[in-house]
Amino acid sequence: MNRISHIARTVGWAGAVTLTSLLASWAAIGFLLAHDAKLTVVFAVVAFLLDALDGFLARRLGTASEFGRMLDSMVDAVNYSVLSSLVTSQLLLPGTLGWIVGFVILACGILRLVLFTVGGYETDGDRLYYTGIVTPHLSLAVALVYFASRIVTIDEWVIAAILLVLAVGQLSTVRTRKTGVLVFWIPVSTLIAIGALVWL
Repeated sequence: MNRISHIARTVGWAGAVTLTSLLASWAAIGFLLAHDAKLTVVFAVVAFLLDALDGFLARRLGTASEFGRMLDSMVDAVNYSVLSSLVTSQLLLPGTLGWIVGFVILACGILRLVLFTVGGYETDGDRLYYTGIVTPHLSLAVALVYFASRIVTIDEWVIAAILLVLAVGQLSTVRTRKTGVLVFWIPVSTLIAIGALVWL
């Protein structure tokens, strides 16, 4: 019991939110494998919102830690890299090509997350930057390509090329400023979830 209590204290409230985000992502994967695109998108959005909340909560409670940062990156690997690779291989590009592209998305995403966990942010004065395309942005791109493919016919090789460039871009030197603009991302992601329920 002492070990369980110690783990619970280490995880804390922010870590509990992180694990709830993982649960939502796990549900999204389950619905994806059950061929329910609507609920896949809805639970993926829930996972994203919870992922955005955990860091905010840790900072507010003053409980940010190395453990929390590593836990967040581990969960991000599932929330974004695993889920994006599965959407690619199951919905966008079913078949051999999709499995190849999905693997590149997954491998580059995990490498990017490990590099970030070890190296942290780049700094420029008081500004913080991510290096490489961040995994949530890649996931958003996969979702947008999927929505676009429902409207117009897109050649599978064009889809593959777009996603491969973005996947490898996770390991690039492209810098993205860390803004933490939840006031933007919360309504945008909510609209994506509502759109999925109405349209898919």
